Amino acid sequence: ECFSDPQYVKGSPDRNLDENKNIVAVGEAAAEIFRKNGIEVYHDKTVHDYPSYNGAYKRAATTIRNDLEAYHGIKVVLDIHRDGITREDGTKVKLVTEINKVPTAQVMLVVGTNTMLQHDNWHENLKFAVNIQQKAIEMYPSLMRPIDLREERFNEQLTLGSLIVEVGSNGNTLEEAVRGGESIADVISAVLNGK
Repeated sequence: ECFSDPQYVKGSPDRNLDENKNIVAVGEAAAEIFRKNGIEVYHDKTVHDYPSYNGAYKRAATTIRNDLEAYHGIKVVLDIHRDGITREDGTKVKLVTEINKVPTAQVMLVVGTNTMLQHDNWHENLKFAVNIQQKAIEMYPSLMRPIDLREERFNEQLTLGSLIVEVGSNGNTLEEAVRGGESIADVISAVLNGK
């Protein structure tokens, strides 16, 4: 997934396999903020949805399970994405606010439930999301979009600290998305550090 910057995958809108220009760059920016706040991070950059979206979450589940087995201390799994909102006229929606007078992509937390598949502890992930949302309102009042509670579970059943974090949309620039990733990482760091 990439942003409103130039596209590089022929025939695939909003796609770029260059990690410096796609959602991986946002994840790395967030990882750096976590590290600066004393939180150990393993940033898995595996692509699960290319060349096919079909089966992406199943492939991601395998990666998450492997990471949990390799790194026993993992407590939180953040699956970082960007939203894709395009109007009927083809205009891409930009989800942007200003933080310290700088354009910054807004963020939405997606929480899966047990409506479609077993996910006994989804309420724990919802509590985590609500804590993040409340802290964000204190720190960066306009950063967050409403929490999106979904029927699917999105691999969030694998840990008690699993969330999808959607940073901006296909209408945002990479720079806005990076700032959004840094801002949400700052908020989540405060929650994890009990501040």
